[in-house]
Amino acid sequence: MNEPIGSITHVSGHIVEGVVYIPAGLTPNTVSDNTPRQGSLIRIDTPGSIVYGTISELELRANTTPSEYGWEAAARIDLLGEMLPGRTPDDWRFQRGVSVYPVLGSPIAIAPPDEIGRIYARPNRPSVRIGTLHQNSAVPAFVKINDMMGKHFSVLGTTGSGKSSTVVLLLSALLENLPRAHMVLIDPHDEYSTAFGPLAEVIGQDTLKMPYWFMNHEEMCEMFCSKNTSTSDAERLILKDAITESRRQYLGENAKFSPNVDTPTPYRIQQCYKMIEEAMGKLEKPEGAQPYMRLLTRIDGLRNDTRYAFMFPGISVTDNMVTVLQRILRRPVDGKPITILNMAGVPAEVADVVISFVCRTIFATGVWAPDPRVAPVLLVCEEAHRYVPRDENIGFAPTRRAIAAIAKEGRKYGISLGLITQRPSEISESILSQCGTLFALRMSNDKDQTFIKHAMPEGSDGFLKILPTLRTQECVVLGEGVELPMRVKLDDLPPDRRPRSDTADFATAWRVGEDNPQELAKTVENWRRQSKW
Repeated sequence: MNEPIGSITHVSGHIVEGVVYIPAGLTPNTVSDNTPRQGSLIRIDTPGSIVYGTISELELRANTTPSEYGWEAAARIDLLGEMLPGRTPDDWRFQRGVSVYPVLGSPIAIAPPDEIGRIYARPNRPSVRIGTLHQNSAVPAFVKINDMMGKHFSVLGTTGSGKSSTVVLLLSALLENLPRAHMVLIDPHDEYSTAFGPLAEVIGQDTLKMPYWFMNHEEMCEMFCSKNTSTSDAERLILKDAITESRRQYLGENAKFSPNVDTPTPYRIQQCYKMIEEAMGKLEKPEGAQPYMRLLTRIDGLRNDTRYAFMFPGISVTDNMVTVLQRILRRPVDGKPITILNMAGVPAEVADVVISFVCRTIFATGVWAPDPRVAPVLLVCEEAHRYVPRDENIGFAPTRRAIAAIAKEGRKYGISLGLITQRPSEISESILSQCGTLFALRMSNDKDQTFIKHAMPEGSDGFLKILPTLRTQECVVLGEGVELPMRVKLDDLPPDRRPRSDTADFATAWRVGEDNPQELAKTVENWRRQSKW
């Protein structure tokens, strides 16, 4: 044990205050393991345990003069947990929370390296390494798999703080230990398509298969119906009746069940189109034909738009739902445990519908599975603030409901959720609060810091203060996935496993010049084909 550096002067809940001594003769270059610093892990002996905490504030006391011990400073300490005694010193075990509080005058000491190693030792439950401790680079940092996945997680940080690399590192660590995982990653900017190498099944615009009959009524209305017009409600009702009847006719009279508008059974869009035409022909007043005409025009336009070929593959209709789901959910895994849904080339007006379908389908397969624990799924949403914004009037409502259902009930159905965002203050607070483990990277915006403060566990205030000073490849990990909050230096990623999220090197590009004069011609060709592949 290190020598005491001070004593307790005030106790209040999970926060204690004390007087500590800064050794005399310190210089900016002095290296000392027994010098208190912000973030230092300290120990306080009590009659029945050893209590641990981190220094969140230090301030020289007013009118102080150096004594034989050094300068006196006031320290604020956030308590994290305690080491409870066993039969032998080796049997002592660390646990969160404090059952025996320090008394006034209790000595304060810097936790020695061997105790830090015991506190942050690899848990006796399934876990993966993600880096090393900031306080001691010799101590690896682990996250508990089941605790993190079962109660969801989020990766938060400003642009350029390393969110994408953190996601790749975390998922790669899981895949290295769990080769038969089932992961789905929504990638809106084509950052991850090469990051996982042969382990990933990349689904882009050119390989996406999502027949129109997969979608429910809300998603179909998003595509086919007018927005905020006098005929919007009428269009929705007309489309509902036509789709329901088309599903029934496809199944035939001897079907085992009677489908409704949302039942995922095939139907022919040509039949739906014909029914709308027939209904319009039966109108007594021509002025009532406007909603019918708008629907017919929209359906006809999308069917002939090459950008929607993944949705309208041809005249024939095949019940291939099981095949499509097998590919998305990686069942069987077939050596590729992660699906990357590359949305970079998908038309913006239908991207929300595609993502809504994927999220809704993942939740539905968990709900209706005979035993969802057989093949649990992780859904990772990059740019999550786009899908579950704080303002409920923004974004696509079906996507929001699907992700909210996973956040609130997914644990019961073997579905885990990972939310990635650079704007925590713009994401739904109720959904983010469901994430039991937080990976917080550099964050300087006051609104974002205040927002995530409510999601942090008690005793983590000190970690919030260091967020603006975190370096790239550093993060604070808090919550269910770790034994106690920790500042982590993340492990390095090999160059071929890094996401394509680096900022353009303006200085080099503008100094050297363009290497490929045909680059712009290729850009125009991709633009016209509406595909980069």
